[in-house]
Amino acid sequence: MKKHWAIVLPLLVVGCTPEDKDGDGIADGVRDPDSVTVVVPATPQGTVSGQVLNTRMEPLADAKVKLTIGSATAEKPFETTTDASGNFLLTHVPAGSEVLVTVSKEGHATLRASALVPSHAGNIPINNGNANIGAIALAETKSSVSFSLVTPSGYPARGAKAYVEAVPAGTIAFNGGTASAVSSVVVTAEADALGVVTFPNVPSPAELARIGGVGEAAGGYRVWVDPVDYNNDGIFDAGGYAQKIDAATLVVSGGSQMLRLPAPRNDSGGTGATGFQLVATNVPSLNYVKLADGDAARPAMELQKKPLRNLVRPGEPIYLGFSQPVARESLLALVADEYGREKYDVIVTASAAGDIYTLMPPASIREGVEYNIILRATSAYDGTVRTWKGYFISGDPRTPRPLQLATAVYKDGGTGTVGTLDPGECIILSFNQAVLPSATLLDAVVTTGEASPPSFKAAPAAPPSTNPCFTAESPTKYPIDSTNFNETTTRFVFTYSGAAINLTTFTVKVKADFTRFQSSDLSTYYESAWGTPVSSGTSLEAPLGKL
Repeated sequence: MKKHWAIVLPLLVVGCTPEDKDGDGIADGVRDPDSVTVVVPATPQGTVSGQVLNTRMEPLADAKVKLTIGSATAEKPFETTTDASGNFLLTHVPAGSEVLVTVSKEGHATLRASALVPSHAGNIPINNGNANIGAIALAETKSSVSFSLVTPSGYPARGAKAYVEAVPAGTIAFNGGTASAVSSVVVTAEADALGVVTFPNVPSPAELARIGGVGEAAGGYRVWVDPVDYNNDGIFDAGGYAQKIDAATLVVSGGSQMLRLPAPRNDSGGTGATGFQLVATNVPSLNYVKLADGDAARPAMELQKKPLRNLVRPGEPIYLGFSQPVARESLLALVADEYGREKYDVIVTASAAGDIYTLMPPASIREGVEYNIILRATSAYDGTVRTWKGYFISGDPRTPRPLQLATAVYKDGGTGTVGTLDPGECIILSFNQAVLPSATLLDAVVTTGEASPPSFKAAPAAPPSTNPCFTAESPTKYPIDSTNFNETTTRFVFTYSGAAINLTTFTVKVKADFTRFQSSDLSTYYESAWGTPVSSGTSLEAPLGKL
């Protein structure tokens, strides 16, 4: 029996995308289903309109109007010009968008306004949402204003660079409160040899006075003048100017205004300084003023004399900022040791403007030790001469040094045996760094090794001291004034009252004993130059020598 084989292949049906040539929303040839829901995408559109006038409410024809709406402005600009009645209309503007409208015309100020195109009016598609900017008034820029600039010394501020902003140079009215606008004219100019600066192509004072409001909104001219160096010596002869001048003032005065520029100064940071002052320095003791008890400013002032506040890092300069420029070569700086015996040379460097100086101490000064500083300077503005006194300590706040007793010496009174420590003679203790004492005197022990050595009270003796042990210190070689700004010192002194000790027979040691400061009253602790309390377990010792 003969067999027949059949091969069955799958049928592949390839369809085409249905067409809708008649635009009824149903694919051609489709009969089932016989009803469909048509969803038509909507592109809401609106319009922007307004009227452009001059400030006398007369129409401005051929004024340019341009919209900025994201990147659409670059690809398809929205722009037009006003008709003979000053009207304009821009169509096919995306509804719901915020537009920036720029209105300009030659000989008039440019005005920029922002408005929101409504998206809630009409049916789909929206074609009648309108943003009416309102009546736009542009001020004419065919006038000029002048100002006479004078330095504090009475010289014309020749060459001064100045800027003026005329406001408001345009207004909007009858817009229903849906648009906001800004319009001003900015012009730069330079003063001539007589200090007169003229700004051309600005609205006239009468026009600004008429269209402006009252108070802060009054029409006028905001004037800025850069600081002036009229003799080109690198030092400002006058400060700058930054104020608004009401247009009504110029209308009433009938001419230009004379603007007296202020004295150059650096006291705008709230220092309250007046006249020639040292307003900024990293050595605040230079500005210390001793105030009476009860003065509200005394606590803050007292902090200026603290050692930690007057630390100057090794290799860093002392910074001085003055409220007025300093006359060239007039700054004198004297740096001496704590005793006023030795003078140190410093490198003085001035800024180009003459109001900032740096003083670089020599590398030979020692960390932790107090150095006195005296300044003398003359104001380049009014010739005022001032002096300042203070002190600084060389040291890095990040690396405090431990306190050590450097030397202990006695001063032979001249009445006892030579080579013998006699009662009534002075013993002077010198530490390796300045110490801020407390109200409690320091214990000093004089010992030859006995079990119960005598103890004495050592008092701070900042030079020049009135203690009888230091009669030769007054006057000192370089004048200092420790009574006015600090009690910090490396030197302490006491009068020995024990039994006479032959120094050729006995080795005498002096101990500075801080162990008694173990009470709960932490205010009794002594303080190092780095602001570190001297530990209550500290006991420092040095052999006694002869001064």
